[in-house]
Amino acid sequence: MKLTVSLIVHNDFSHIRAALHSLRQTRTPFQAYVTINTGHVPEVDRLRTEFPEVVFRINESPRGFAANHNAIMRMATSEFVGLLNDDIILHDGALDTLVAYLDNHPETGLAGPRLFNADGTPQVSYYSDPGLLRMIYKISGLAIITHQQSPVRRWLQRLKINRLLNVESLNPHPNTARPVPVIKGTVMVVRRKAYQQVGLMDETTLAYGEEVDWHWRLRQAGWQVVFVPEAHVTHFGTSQATLRLTGRQLAEDRKAILNYYLKFRPFWQVMVIRCSIALSHSFWGLISLPLSWQQAQAHFRTAHLGITWQREHG
Repeated sequence: MKLTVSLIVHNDFSHIRAALHSLRQTRTPFQAYVTINTGHVPEVDRLRTEFPEVVFRINESPRGFAANHNAIMRMATSEFVGLLNDDIILHDGALDTLVAYLDNHPETGLAGPRLFNADGTPQVSYYSDPGLLRMIYKISGLAIITHQQSPVRRWLQRLKINRLLNVESLNPHPNTARPVPVIKGTVMVVRRKAYQQVGLMDETTLAYGEEVDWHWRLRQAGWQVVFVPEAHVTHFGTSQATLRLTGRQLAEDRKAILNYYLKFRPFWQVMVIRCSIALSHSFWGLISLPLSWQQAQAHFRTAHLGITWQREHG
């Protein structure tokens, strides 16, 4: 078996059938695993009947994105492992294209496809490393003005502002494969030899930021992270792309940023990130008070996290 494929379903079963049907077009010999993150439900039995070739794993209690994919990578013996969101459709042998690229480029540790929205428009497929000014801008809440699908972002792209800001996600996607800092975690095919060298994804957060941390470690170890535009995938998820994160999602996103800075950046930058989280979310908590007590609480909890949260390991 050349390829192991991992997908995770968390409550929402509306996309997994389409994802698994599109997976069947893959010609590379593979074994697929689907982790059901919220316990056994009747839908699982129907999926087992419809997709007998897939191994379904049931979690007794929910685990995070990294923890679930890591469990599959630990047990995999194949040369490559594909880590897939469940809300996708693979087109024209997308995984075969990524595997072929990795086969032909032994210096590449991980490869990802060109992503599209449900309406066929391009979706951001890769990112820059999380620079300090850009993270302050994101934490401030103002980044919603220039989210991935906003008219303001398209206007900035027409002005070629990306040349000044050096932000990868503002650049037009190239038509040939090239190394990038961070592949979006929607679809990633990784070489087992590479992750055995640098370790698995950081399980600190339940979601968000895992690929930024992981791809940094891969690149530091000498592996390339490569965008392969010939592989096409439709991705239906938009909550992170539009930055409309609330409640637990918001806290996990900010924790992911802080975790990255605690691991890889100097102390003074960590303190800038802490202050940004505390001040920005205190402000938005106060603004939210007359409108939604629940939303205000989420901001105040996130502000407190910025001041107090510490990594448990390393």
